[in-house]
Amino acid sequence: MIVSSDGHLLSVFAAVVQHGSFSAAASALKLSKSVVSQRVQQLEERCGIRLLERTTRRLRLTEAGAAVLEAATRVEDALDQLSRSLEAGRKEPSGVLRVSTTNDLGPLLIGPTVARFVSTYPNVRVEIFSEDAARDVIESKVDLAVRIGAPKSSSFTVRKLAVLSEPIVAAPALADQLGAITHPRELDRAPWVRHSLLNIAALRFHGPAGASVELTPKFRAEANSGSTLLSLLLHGAGVGVLPEHALREHVHAGRLVILCPGWIWKKVTLYALTPSRTSLQPTSKAFLTMLRQQLERDSSRWSGLRETEGY
Repeated sequence: MIVSSDGHLLSVFAAVVQHGSFSAAASALKLSKSVVSQRVQQLEERCGIRLLERTTRRLRLTEAGAAVLEAATRVEDALDQLSRSLEAGRKEPSGVLRVSTTNDLGPLLIGPTVARFVSTYPNVRVEIFSEDAARDVIESKVDLAVRIGAPKSSSFTVRKLAVLSEPIVAAPALADQLGAITHPRELDRAPWVRHSLLNIAALRFHGPAGASVELTPKFRAEANSGSTLLSLLLHGAGVGVLPEHALREHVHAGRLVILCPGWIWKKVTLYALTPSRTSLQPTSKAFLTMLRQQLERDSSRWSGLRETEGY
C-alpha cells in the first residue's frame, strides 16, 4: 500500500505540490517541515520511484509524480463524496426534488405519490416536469425520472420499479351491449379506441397457457395522451387497452370492466432514471421508496381485482 497507517502520505504529497514547497505545506498541514519531507520520502520509497525533482529554487513533478498526484486527487474526491453522502444520509430529506415524468404517468401515478411524499417530508418541495421526450431527463437536470421502458444511455442509472400488464377494458354500458365476452376474437366487430402512438392495424393478445391471437380492431377514435384515452374508455367510446396503473381505481369503482379475463395485450416495465454522475441522494431515495411502496400496494389491490374479475 502507498497509504501509511496514519493515512496521510498521499494527502501530504498533494499538499506539497499544491503549495509549491515543503515549508508552505508544513504550515498548511500544521506539521513540521521534517515530518512533511519524511512522508514524501516514504511515499517515494513505497512507489519505488522519484516523484519530485528538488532544486534550491523550486519543486518539479516527475512524470511518475504527476500520475500519483492524479490518483491522490481521485482518492480525495471519492472520500469527499463519501463524506457528503454519509452526512446527507443522516439528515431528514429537504430542499427541492425535481421529478421528470411523462404526460400519462404524471396524473395517474406520480401525483398520488407526491401528495403522500410532501405530507411526510414537509421540508421538501417537489417540482414535476411532464414531457414525453427523453431529452428532458438529461437537459433539465432533474433528480430522477419515471418512464415506461429504459432508454440506453450512460448519462443515467436505470432502476426497475414494476412490470405492468395491459388488459382489455370497456365501460359497463358498452360491456353490457357486447354481452359475455371471454375471448378477444369476440371483439372483432366491437368499436375500439387507441393511443395515437399505437400506429398498427393488428394487435396480438396473450392468454392462459401461452395462448395468443391476433385481432384487427375497428378503431373509431384515438387520443394522443393516456388521460384522454382513459376518458374515452370511461365514456363508452369503445374498447381499449391501457397499463393497469391507469385502470385500478376505475375497475375497483366499477367505472370500467375487464373484458376477456386472463387475456392481455402486453406487459410494460416501469423504470426510474437517476443521473449517473452522482450517487442517489437521500431525497430521491426516499421518493423512490415511497413510489415502490405505492406500486406494491397497487399490485396487491390489482391482484384482488383480477381474482374478482376472473382475470
